[in-house]
Amino acid sequence: MKNWQMGLGVLVIAGLALSAIFLNTGNTGSNAGTPSDTGATAPTEQTKQKPELPQPGYQAPNFTLTDMEGKTVKLSDFRGKPVLINFWASWCPPCRAEMPDLVKKSEKYKDQVVFLGVNLTTTEQDPEGPKKFLKEFNVQYQNVLDEKGIVGSEYQALGIPTTVAVDKNGIVSDRIQGMMNEAVMERTIQKLLKK
Repeated sequence: MKNWQMGLGVLVIAGLALSAIFLNTGNTGSNAGTPSDTGATAPTEQTKQKPELPQPGYQAPNFTLTDMEGKTVKLSDFRGKPVLINFWASWCPPCRAEMPDLVKKSEKYKDQVVFLGVNLTTTEQDPEGPKKFLKEFNVQYQNVLDEKGIVGSEYQALGIPTTVAVDKNGIVSDRIQGMMNEAVMERTIQKLLKK
């Protein structure tokens, strides 16, 4: 049974890595994906918008997932508010280690920043794992389920936890791959609030 679980984990990580490579194919320069301004025509609203990429300076890719109660949640629903997106899994030791500080920050900044957890459900061994995890850490902010692994792949969450800070205009302001301590969380939130 353990070999099967390990094999599944390796397969998921390899799939995410291939997705990240595929998504980055063709982005060779700093202007990759941005329209060139030749002056021949006025830019349209569509060309003014930055391309979607889960990296600082780019438009955060929109997504639609469901929360634990089955309610549909779209990232675009939070436009106009800064959002801290945290990708996690219940079995992940670094996710567990950072959660108490993340819960404290979510309570401290609940009126200024939207905290949104994204459970990488395809990596869960226990279907009840996400609910147990949220209850264990008394997480009060909204969490959604990435049941097909599409959002985790699109956001290149190759290692977890991964946290992406999105400003009120929908632009990624910061990205942290791996566990955050309280000081890193505070800096990330302060940077987000200044945007």
